[in-house]
Amino acid sequence: MDSNLDEVKQLLLKLAAIANQLDARNAEAVERIEKSAALLDQGRQRFNVGVEQFVAQTVQLLGDQAHHVIEQGAGKAVYQFNTQLQQTAASAKVSADLMGHEHQRLARAQNALVWKGFTALIVGSLLAAGGSSFLVWKNMRALERAEFGSGILHATQTGNLTRCGKDALCVKVGKDPKRAGPNGEYLIVED
Repeated sequence: MDSNLDEVKQLLLKLAAIANQLDARNAEAVERIEKSAALLDQGRQRFNVGVEQFVAQTVQLLGDQAHHVIEQGAGKAVYQFNTQLQQTAASAKVSADLMGHEHQRLARAQNALVWKGFTALIVGSLLAAGGSSFLVWKNMRALERAEFGSGILHATQTGNLTRCGKDALCVKVGKDPKRAGPNGEYLIVED
């Protein structure tokens, strides 16, 4: 009986250790995801700063060139530079927008991963609790059977239950036997 309780205790300790490991792994996964998101955000910010600098430098360069062309009286060249400048600025804006959309997609993926980890942790905890409950129930049934066997052994040792002849069991019921059961079909053995 003590060995069954010890087994249950050991199983509960193992299940607690598994739950702690799952918690630690989940925390590590969330931390890695948060670090990845922070790095992605930093990269996006650096890219945006680079794009802004590129656009500013390009505008400055094209402005300087346009000023030079105007001084030379080449209005057509100014128009081409202006068109090129607008195209470059539009391209830079599209790139920045694409990076913003990519950041949002990765943030959604991160949230989904966190929820999946949380769900897995809950399911694992429920399975561990269910397994523990089953083992406790199973051990309680074994304990009940052992107690019944102990009662039969006690009745045999005290002489209340014995063999009568080759194939029959006899029960000592006393001079005034007491009955049990819904219809009085059982006799109570004397202690």
